[in-house]
Amino acid sequence: MRNSRKMILLGVFFSLIIISSLNSNNIVRGQEYSYSLLLIPDVEYEWSVTTLSVVGSPITSFLDYGDDTISQGDILSAKILLDVNETAIGDPLQLLNISNVWVEFYLNGENKSTNVYDIGLFDLSWMGLGNYYFLEPTLLTNSTGAYDNFLIYHNSFSEVNYEERTEINKYAYYELEIEKAVTTTKLSKDTWTINVDYFDDETIENLRDPDNWFKDHTIETTVAELRFNRETGLLTHLAYTYDWHRTHEIEGSLDDDVEGVNLLIESTQLPTSSSYEWTFAVAGLVVFSVIVVVRRRRK
Repeated sequence: MRNSRKMILLGVFFSLIIISSLNSNNIVRGQEYSYSLLLIPDVEYEWSVTTLSVVGSPITSFLDYGDDTISQGDILSAKILLDVNETAIGDPLQLLNISNVWVEFYLNGENKSTNVYDIGLFDLSWMGLGNYYFLEPTLLTNSTGAYDNFLIYHNSFSEVNYEERTEINKYAYYELEIEKAVTTTKLSKDTWTINVDYFDDETIENLRDPDNWFKDHTIETTVAELRFNRETGLLTHLAYTYDWHRTHEIEGSLDDDVEGVNLLIESTQLPTSSSYEWTFAVAGLVVFSVIVVVRRRRK
């Protein structure tokens, strides 16, 4: 995909490095991550590919699903095989260990894989929203107590409202780039949401050589949103729209290229709404559940 040129949103800018360092696959000595107690063997969750269209030939490895590629109307499902907490043992990276077979992935009822690396949607970093997976821990425990992990994500996230204009105007050469990005998060009763809106408009006119001149105009936009269910830690809503349009004129010959992806995946079982927000004035951490702590102490 053309956004590889900027590694999608320039890595969503330096600000997201902050939350990435706090994310679930960055284990610090003395703290552990726990998954929802609802994630027990034989429980199955389901998602619908509500919208999917692709224009041109962008790179879409995130649509790979076992030996298949997902399409609009497909039903995706994941069946838990083992207690997720007993598999992770406090470290989410254990869920990426191919020797730990803890989940089965199905496409329209057909078993496709037990290897998370076969499922392009499992690792959500391609969306440019940070380093997230379709299943996130719900609890962080350290020496001071047990805390709601999504509340930590929300309070630790640095929102971005970025705009930059770069202009070069020299003899027979002109270049203008306008780049904008907005990232936000929202915490509601049922979900935690993270989204980004990115726009880049670049124009280049090089007329220095009358026999080898060119004009280039590229517009790139990305709108992405993830919602996680706070009770289970599962992704419930994935919306991704990418558009890239480039016109390149060289010595009177015009190339007009378009690429795009429009994707919407929604849980068919879990709440996906983010219609109202809980506001937290400070980065307060709330104890998640006494029963969870008791269960952990018994291990």
